[in-house]
Amino acid sequence: MLTKILCVMVGCAVGGGSRFYISTMLAQKYGTAFPYGTVTVNLLGCFLIGIISTFLNERSVGMSPYVSLLLTVGFLGGLTTFSSFSYDTLTLVRLGNLMGALLNIGINVIGGFSAAVAGMFIVRFIWG
Repeated sequence: MLTKILCVMVGCAVGGGSRFYISTMLAQKYGTAFPYGTVTVNLLGCFLIGIISTFLNERSVGMSPYVSLLLTVGFLGGLTTFSSFSYDTLTLVRLGNLMGALLNIGINVIGGFSAAVAGMFIVRFIWG
């Protein structure tokens, strides 16, 4: 059990660090009027979970359960930011940017689901 916990912790550290780096770089490049970093990491995380879960569930890649925990619960759990998404949306509403808030919700929810489906299709059809 301790090994599993350590795998999740290491993955979370790398995922959280990646989230911070991506968000910081995008804020510097595009500003902070819209949460580009949160949207980016959420879509990227959804895309990657589509790829990883399809490999694990349909391609019998024989991945260690430790690696699976490190990548999914750890790295992707640390990378994606549903609580940040919720906070960013509330901030947009508080600032009176209702259209930005609705756009943020649409991109994250519909875009996230679409990214996960795209990841699944890539594994199914490209790696057939």
